[in-house]
Amino acid sequence: MIKIPAKYFICPSGRQIEIKQCLAYRGCPEKERCATLPYLRAVSFDREYKGVSPSMAGNGPRLIMLKATKDYAIKPHSRTWAILGTSVHGKLSMHKYTQDVLAEETLSEGEKKGIPDVLEEDEFDEGYHILTDYKAFGSFKVAKILGIVKKTVTVLDEKTGEPYRFKSGAKKGQVKTRQEIDYRPDLADVRGERLQLNRYRIFFARNGFDKVNKLRLQILVRDGNTAIAFSRGIMKPLYMVPIQLMDDKEVLDYYRNLEREVSEAIASGYARKCNSWETWEGKRCSEAWCECYDDCQRMGE
Repeated sequence: MIKIPAKYFICPSGRQIEIKQCLAYRGCPEKERCATLPYLRAVSFDREYKGVSPSMAGNGPRLIMLKATKDYAIKPHSRTWAILGTSVHGKLSMHKYTQDVLAEETLSEGEKKGIPDVLEEDEFDEGYHILTDYKAFGSFKVAKILGIVKKTVTVLDEKTGEPYRFKSGAKKGQVKTRQEIDYRPDLADVRGERLQLNRYRIFFARNGFDKVNKLRLQILVRDGNTAIAFSRGIMKPLYMVPIQLMDDKEVLDYYRNLEREVSEAIASGYARKCNSWETWEGKRCSEAWCECYDDCQRMGE
């Protein structure tokens, strides 16, 4: 049975309360709210599941199924990222009504729907269009998207060119090393974003816009211009990242397969565990990152 998403808040104190009770007048059990009512109302909202959408690329069928069928809980303070992302989209959408821009239009293809961020005329390639998706990511995620990795290099003695060795202290005689940033486009992790943008491109093509020749992300770095961002090789607060076009069949096969897995999971009450890619190499599979973690553990392997 498909339900209205998210039933509970988990207060900073650890107390669990129904969202509708929290949002009621004088409903806070702590007698002092952890955030304003507008913030709490905003973070309590999750769309009801009506089928796999383009933005679900990278989510496993178990996570989608559990969010669609279980009364999961939200930690309000852990959803600041959602507010930032919504704010970015809201501000930019204020400037969408111009002759050469089509933004946040709901596109339909049978029962399937998508809401791409912005389609613009290609100023330098007449007759073609550029499709852009807005993202607000932390510097760790941006580094993965750009293919930035850290490598250990040996510090060389400026005079001899030989490896520099510590001359005193606990590391006396050992070779000195340092961390450097390496740019590896071949390691760029954009699979989910690539699937999403190409699915939007197909929506546009089937709605009369078949000349979309460029896809890209416009990324606002949430912690841009900070020491931690610089340490990860992220030197700018905003990046424009080109995304490769994909074969239509590959894109549609991915979404059809995910839709099938989720439908079968909802019908049977069981879905496979999210794979390595879907769990960000295992990082996402924890209470800190997954709002359905407890239900997932109860489901087992």
